[in-house]
Amino acid sequence: MVDKSWLHPLNTSMTFRQFFTEAEEEEKNVKAMLAKLPAAHRKLLDGFKFKYVGGNTLNGDKEHIGVIDKDKIVVAAPWNYGREFTTLHELGHMIYEKLCSKPWKEAWHKAVKAHPDRQKQNDEELWCMAYANHFSKHKNLTHHHPAWEAYMKKFCKETGEDQ
Repeated sequence: MVDKSWLHPLNTSMTFRQFFTEAEEEEKNVKAMLAKLPAAHRKLLDGFKFKYVGGNTLNGDKEHIGVIDKDKIVVAAPWNYGREFTTLHELGHMIYEKLCSKPWKEAWHKAVKAHPDRQKQNDEELWCMAYANHFSKHKNLTHHHPAWEAYMKKFCKETGEDQ
């Protein structure tokens, strides 16, 4: 018999004040996270709103934990990655699309191939993992490779200044 005495009923009721306190805390955390990014990267996010939802994946989409949709970035609460990492990963897709030129992508491909112990994902997904890891407070060791970190440091320095 499994001891379940440590389980407590989930309190799903929230006061009006608690709701706004959590929203204020979330906004403060997003601002602190964005402050870590280079200016040109932050500029791409002007006008975007962030929405955080519960669950391991997005509602109605069992394949994704985040999405950028028009002017909104929606992020779930996956069990294996923190919210900051997941948000930075989603932002990474935008940075990859807008700022990662062909020479940067070729250099990244070489860096990826140099690490056979990496996750088996495409270059863009791994790039976003490395981007998120570069700025995350809590590093994910699966995506921490010194060559990837050096690449991100150089990429962020060269693409991060306002043009």
